[in-house]
Amino acid sequence: MSYLDTEEVIKACGGILMNGDMGIPFSGVSTDTRTLRPGELFVALKGKRFDGHDFWREALDRGAKGLVISRIPEGMRLEDCPRTVSVILVRDTLLALGELARYLRVKRGLRVLAISGSCGKTSTKEMCAAVLSRRFRVFRNPGNFNNLVGLPLSLLAVPEGTEAGVFELGVSVPGEMSRLREILEPDAALLTNVRPAHLEGLGSLERVLEEKFRLYAELPETAHLIVNRDEEEIYRRTRDLPHPRITYGLHIEAEVRAEDIRVRPEGTVFTPWVEGRRLEPVRLHFLGDHFVRNALAAVAAGLVFGVPPEEAFSALSELRPLPGRLRPVRTPRYLILDDTYNANPGSVYEALRVFWEAGQEFSPRVVVLGDMLELGPEAERWHEAVGRQAGQVAHLVIAVGDKAGVVAEAARRSGARTRAYSTVEELLSELEIPEGAAVLVKGSRALALERVVEKLREV
Repeated sequence: MSYLDTEEVIKACGGILMNGDMGIPFSGVSTDTRTLRPGELFVALKGKRFDGHDFWREALDRGAKGLVISRIPEGMRLEDCPRTVSVILVRDTLLALGELARYLRVKRGLRVLAISGSCGKTSTKEMCAAVLSRRFRVFRNPGNFNNLVGLPLSLLAVPEGTEAGVFELGVSVPGEMSRLREILEPDAALLTNVRPAHLEGLGSLERVLEEKFRLYAELPETAHLIVNRDEEEIYRRTRDLPHPRITYGLHIEAEVRAEDIRVRPEGTVFTPWVEGRRLEPVRLHFLGDHFVRNALAAVAAGLVFGVPPEEAFSALSELRPLPGRLRPVRTPRYLILDDTYNANPGSVYEALRVFWEAGQEFSPRVVVLGDMLELGPEAERWHEAVGRQAGQVAHLVIAVGDKAGVVAEAARRSGARTRAYSTVEELLSELEIPEGAAVLVKGSRALALERVVEKLREV
């Protein structure tokens, strides 16, 4: 199967051929001339701080076989362009990128699972991919390629021969979910939860729920819903939808559920039930019942795609946490829970709860808590809340960032000793934690708190 040619690009995005011919083929699609490879199609996106149209000449110099543009760039003379290069004019290059991705998804014949939610998207994505890999050749979008640019680029990177795709969807402003769903056209969808996150763009928790829920509500009626039974509002809303549905969670009514959950520093053990049948106990290399929920979601997804539960749990028992996602790190001096990938109030609460369970035998218990970003006008209230929670489970709370004072004061009122630092550099210069401690390190991505983890590992 060929990748894409000019005729297909024009068919997909409704463009006008300004130069070249319909038969020119492309080996891939790129939006960045720094990584563009010879033979690829360059799509000139326009962002807040850049305009891809300014790099058309660089794209040609690097071997691009086609350009998708929404205007004739400055300095370009169509009559001077090589006839072996297709120049395609479209109304909107971002829209065109999404339409190209949608076209290729159908051409590849993928079965697709979409995952969204405020917390746990990436871990659930990895677990679902592991489960589906037992029966299919699976592709999943890398890293945070989950927005209106990243999702299309992920779809356009799906290798030939792939049978199933697992795609994480992230939204931060109204309207994004509808467009992401439209591009992806999933066969099944999974919404992990809704928590305070991206409030700057979405305004309130209710609006976050409304935006996320579009993933379910706007699917064709034949698509499957994989529903967290523990999220009562999400579950209640899905009851009015006509789609086939499977539930998972810790709730006694969930079709895929778990009981007898035990969290230890080396992992989590539980007994699963699937559609009324009790299975053998399972051990995950993950800490906490929120990861158990993620695993149950993956098993439910496996059922939708035809993977037996025994195979699914076998795959999950072999999986290891990704760096920065509540990953336990043992050193001669400490137990470190590395949860530095990102933070919002919901994920901080889950991390603190797991820390309390897994760190019982350690003393002291130390929480290093960085700022949570994108919380809008309610930021101070949420930082006070997590500071209060941290003070209830830790002997020492070390806060860092612009809201460090708020976090530290709330933790102090809850009974913990506290330290506050404006910057991570300041914290690193004075970092000193007693031997034998359990240490949770958690904060938003921008703070790069993995530097704290690395320093503790070196001690």
